[in-house]
Amino acid sequence: MTPSTSHDEQWRSVPERLYVQAAARLEVDPDTVQAAMDDLDATVRRRAERRRADTCRLVAELYACEGLDPAPERIDAEADAACAQERDERLAAELRRLVTPGVAAVRRARTVDDRELNGDCQAALNVLATAPRSLAEFQPEAERAYAAERAFLDAYAAQETTAASQLEEAPGWQPRRRRRLRRELADAGRGRTTVENRLRAVAARLAAIELRQAHRTEWLARPGVGEVLGAGAAALRELADRAQTPDGAATVELPAVDQPEARGAAR
Repeated sequence: MTPSTSHDEQWRSVPERLYVQAAARLEVDPDTVQAAMDDLDATVRRRAERRRADTCRLVAELYACEGLDPAPERIDAEADAACAQERDERLAAELRRLVTPGVAAVRRARTVDDRELNGDCQAALNVLATAPRSLAEFQPEAERAYAAERAFLDAYAAQETTAASQLEEAPGWQPRRRRRLRRELADAGRGRTTVENRLRAVAARLAAIELRQAHRTEWLARPGVGEVLGAGAAALRELADRAQTPDGAATVELPAVDQPEARGAAR
């Protein structure tokens, strides 16, 4: 798989074991996991489309405030540039978080000029942009929903058990009590079924998030990818250090520089 591989092709290359394990652990059907992943990806795309539309409106409003009426093509071009800058900033933050550059990459970064460093940064961002899109932003909410639904399911199961036990023990000469217990048992059963359906959907969503993370980890560990990202991470550090020390003073090597946080970091 090369960095330019499409997301669909990347997904088809995920080992079957990851797909099955993520579904089996949460007791959901693999096809349901795929559907949940498609839905999450669609949500990410819709957000990006809304951001671009909002950016277009903002650019048009700024021109209007200046009494200008530019061509739609110019507004689109400026909106695209703004969105691209936002994307690069997000990817740069992700690169810093994911990769600790190796010693060789850090030392090389100190020997090249800013233009080459900027090139290394852009190359790394372009490669990272082709990685399977992270769904980690949805994980906290999915975990809370999963825990809540499990609690509801346990509560309904306990109600069913209690009502069934009491119904079994209720004497036949108490028809009203038996009717009430049968209603409670039926209500608890319907509630359990409803929660089980919701739980399957939430579990599939959580499994999809975990599976995407496993896919990203595998993708980032590829040797060619790791080299580019390692060089980019080193360039980001060096540029930040030079901005803080414009007189050209030597930068300080960080203690963890030879301990990559991600397997994809260049050594």
